[in-house]
Amino acid sequence: MVDWSARSAPSPARPVKDAIFIAEHGPEGEKVTYHRTRAAAQAHLVARFDHALAEGWRVTAGFDFPFGYPSGFARAVTGSDDPFALWGWLAEVITDDERNANNRWEVAEKLNALFPGVGPFWGCPAARGTPTLPARGSLRHGHGMPERRAVEERLKRAQPCWKLFTTGSVGSQTLLGLPRLQALRRRYGDRLAVRPFEDRDAPILLAEVYPSLLDREVRARQRPGEILDAAQVRVLAAAFAGLSPDRRDAMLREGDREEGWIAGLGHEAELIAALAA
Repeated sequence: MVDWSARSAPSPARPVKDAIFIAEHGPEGEKVTYHRTRAAAQAHLVARFDHALAEGWRVTAGFDFPFGYPSGFARAVTGSDDPFALWGWLAEVITDDERNANNRWEVAEKLNALFPGVGPFWGCPAARGTPTLPARGSLRHGHGMPERRAVEERLKRAQPCWKLFTTGSVGSQTLLGLPRLQALRRRYGDRLAVRPFEDRDAPILLAEVYPSLLDREVRARQRPGEILDAAQVRVLAAAFAGLSPDRRDAMLREGDREEGWIAGLGHEAELIAALAA
């Protein structure tokens, strides 16, 4: 389970919140690692996936950012409803170097320019705001896109993917995360599948997760001095690992094939019960 970050410089050497934490729960036990850059996190995932494949293990990897956008967005940008067309488009235009320097504001402006009015993306440092990318969501108008995906209508505390900056925002993580997932798709080919977009079986499965889904249970199990982000992915990894393979597979297959879905939503009690398995 991966807690992602959109930082524009390496995170501090000493672990801090709002950075990248990766929790593993499997044949080699439980482990949480801290990563200062997205490039380092991707390299770690590749090494762990390669190791799992060599050992003949199956992997479910959850990432805490949306895998899709509200219905109609992918078609407006790429001419296709296929979410992977949008992943590929973003992989072509996003730059994100070894030290986290990236062009997400410029890409958000480029995307907004494809729509009438102002928006749908918003949020940036006040000095960075432009008529095309407003710093405040209230400045948007007439762009024609739904504000939330169906899954976010179900889970009201989840933030819309258009919000790029300030508390709770997930939009920047999505713009910088989907190109990394696209790189994993290119590397592993048929050995990797993305739920719920793809039905085929594969030894590596990627899914969208929401670490706060089990918030009360996480806080009850948070260890002294443990950063909340680390506790969230550690507990979520244990919960999904505790499910039977059939139940885990069924949860990952739920949801919208264009917008994506949060794995496990609506099954919180079952996930909590799996922690005792």
